[in-house]
Amino acid sequence: MTSPIRQPWPPASFLERLSEAERGAVLGAGTQVQFDDEDALVVQGDVGRDVYVLTAGLVRVVVSAASGAETTLALRSRGDLVGEFAILDDLPRTATARAVGKVSAVRIGRAAFDALGKRYPEIKDVVTRHVVAKMRAETERHAAERVWDAPQRLAQVLYELAETHGQPSGNGEIKLPITQSALGSLAGVATSTAERALKEFRQRGAIETGYGTIVVRDLGYLGSIRFTNSSRENPLQRGIPSRATGYGRTGGRSEGDAPPQATG
Repeated sequence: MTSPIRQPWPPASFLERLSEAERGAVLGAGTQVQFDDEDALVVQGDVGRDVYVLTAGLVRVVVSAASGAETTLALRSRGDLVGEFAILDDLPRTATARAVGKVSAVRIGRAAFDALGKRYPEIKDVVTRHVVAKMRAETERHAAERVWDAPQRLAQVLYELAETHGQPSGNGEIKLPITQSALGSLAGVATSTAERALKEFRQRGAIETGYGTIVVRDLGYLGSIRFTNSSRENPLQRGIPSRATGYGRTGGRSEGDAPPQATG
């Protein structure tokens, strides 16, 4: 069986953006660590001294409001960075990152990463571009919350997750280890609204839902109703209002929830 570190890295992931020499230097600069389901890699509010490079598994990034309610900000998978703000500033962590199932990573201390940056200056440039890309994607998603209906936003998030974090099976289905509530958080809709839209997706045969998982059965259908890059931009530029179809945003991100962030 091929080692996860020897498998191709996902497109647009941090490690995929590096040269082979840089990638080898990053993976060799730290300590390999393992996490079980729900283990925290980084904790919101802690002082960041390490950054993690994911080599296998999936990580859920959440932020806690003052009320204690948690909002899922993002998912991270192999090839991605977790805790990257720790190498960019000295401020406390902005979010918590928890393992979804078994996770393997390379933990790199700040001093070691600084040494890497001196030896390979391009690495820190890639870190910066990687963070900016995450922020841009989150900003676009938040803008879409003011324009597109819940089914379109959920289809977009499901489509993106299936392409970047999915676990393909032999029959063409793609398994996503995510709850309906977490999916709603990512799309900016209430859990009840997400459940109603996902029920319609199920009835159309596009997905199946189970305990803590969503299986995508028809990626083409989701792609046909999601908002695309071009449609994402035009309504915002032209000021077209959201096309309401009975799906509200009640219960989505509220005052006190965090804005789009990278994984602190």
